[in-house]
Amino acid sequence: MAGEEALDLQGLMGMLSMGGKACEAQSPAGYAAESHPHQPTRRKGGRERSEEYRGKGNELYKLGAFEGAVDYYTRAINADPRNEKAYGNRCAANTALKRFAEALNDADYGISINPEWAKLHSRKAVAHFYRKEYDESVVSYERALGLDARNAEYARGLEQARKLGGSAEALRRRKEAQRRVGTAAKARTPPHDSRVERDRRDLERYERELAGYHKQRRECAERWRASCGIAGGKDWPQEDRGRSVHVDIFGNLRGKCAESGCDGWHRDVDAVANAWGNMEALRCSKCGRENTEHEDCGQYPLNEPIKPACSGGARQELDIQGIHKAF
Repeated sequence: MAGEEALDLQGLMGMLSMGGKACEAQSPAGYAAESHPHQPTRRKGGRERSEEYRGKGNELYKLGAFEGAVDYYTRAINADPRNEKAYGNRCAANTALKRFAEALNDADYGISINPEWAKLHSRKAVAHFYRKEYDESVVSYERALGLDARNAEYARGLEQARKLGGSAEALRRRKEAQRRVGTAAKARTPPHDSRVERDRRDLERYERELAGYHKQRRECAERWRASCGIAGGKDWPQEDRGRSVHVDIFGNLRGKCAESGCDGWHRDVDAVANAWGNMEALRCSKCGRENTEHEDCGQYPLNEPIKPACSGGARQELDIQGIHKAF
């Protein structure tokens, strides 16, 4: 009996020893799982965030909501200023909005990052074409075809620009003449005078754009007040964090709905922010009907022109050129 008890005791000690080792091997992982049930979220890099913004911009572009698309493309550029595709996408959206100068600016910066991208050269050609700069359009189409010689669309665009008088040689001669004139003017004009003149032109352009901005807002607001039955002429469309709650994603100020009797199209800014992929972005939060069922009071600008940063001849340059203000 004594021998059997000793044998059992040894077996029990062995089992406890093995169990202890198993516990030692498993306890750290189990402890970690119990103590840290939620692992920290990985922070997204600039390129990844840029591509997410660009994808949202593409969705809006397909819907024809070019203003919203420009917004997201700008966010994509701010997240990664080296994302040439975001410049290319914003170039296309600005062209659709007839903002050809901004489109050309985007094209130039995108090409500076990736000069081998044929599509962006073609988009630059289109912007030049709509500005009736046919010589520049021809040159850009030729560069696009040099990178993608089999593209029939580029070939048709080049042919059309040439039919309207576009010529690469004419552009070369014009630039050479401008260079000679500029060299002569520089020799005659003190540097300070040229800077002052440039500041004056910038300020005059800003004042014209500001006057147009206020005029368009005033006329749209008058139509909106008449549509909504607002008397007195003092109320303006309500805004929330820079976005008018009465302006749809296409930039149109919307008034009453004849079918429902709703006194004015309205949207919940917080709800719409998460609804770009469905019809909630187009429905009125009051009556539930779509934006097109409400009276269109015109394009309502939300972004006031930026005043030139110049005072007494001193100028300030943007740290990152080509990036426009997001709205």
